[in-house]
Amino acid sequence: MFSFGFTFTCAAKPIITIFTEQFPPYNFSNKGQLQGINLDIVRTLCELSQVECKFELLPWARAYDLVQKNQLSGLVSTARSAEREDLFYWVGPLVSSRTFFYRLRDNKHINPTDITQVSAYTLGVVRGNIYEGLVESIGFQQDKNLLKVAHHYEYMNLFFKNKIDLILGSEFALDYQLQQFGHGGKEVVKLVELPVNTLQGNYVVFNKEMPIEIVERFNEQLEKLKAVDNFDAYRHRYVQ
Repeated sequence: MFSFGFTFTCAAKPIITIFTEQFPPYNFSNKGQLQGINLDIVRTLCELSQVECKFELLPWARAYDLVQKNQLSGLVSTARSAEREDLFYWVGPLVSSRTFFYRLRDNKHINPTDITQVSAYTLGVVRGNIYEGLVESIGFQQDKNLLKVAHHYEYMNLFFKNKIDLILGSEFALDYQLQQFGHGGKEVVKLVELPVNTLQGNYVVFNKEMPIEIVERFNEQLEKLKAVDNFDAYRHRYVQ
């Protein structure tokens, strides 16, 4: 899968693997086709940078592990944080938005009014993703009030079956995500915001052994692409 003898000056296009996870509308599989706002942006960057990219959908923890082990690989979408900073080369920021806790509309007894109260309820998150550490820092604990799963659809199913009280979602993406599960935004109520002051947005990251010429070319093309309309054309493909 990977060519460790690659040099950027060779005639053939370099081939890299971009790992991703199921997280609509940023990156997801739709009837076997990988797409999404950030995935589409990265696909365009590959073309503009004259790099052949192969995309592979995996559970987040697996994808995050593989991108650190394989030289010619990347991962989208990855939240940038101080803990992750030195692990990767970073290209971005791409598209992201504010994150809130949500409950089912009928569950009026679930009504935290500030961040100190949310840990009185149960929550589901994807194991190993950036939100895991953030919610643990405000009082959520595994096997007490925090359920860790491999895929978003697992906690979504439990949420709509009233097995867990809360989910996390962004103002920008939640409606689209709910539609993927046959639900709508009117079925949920936005509560309090999850502080993400330590995060710096979504990025595509590359293994630290990726030739720096590729990383620089991606960042150069990203700035040109962003200057056109701040990625609005990509947003409007999925969110109105």
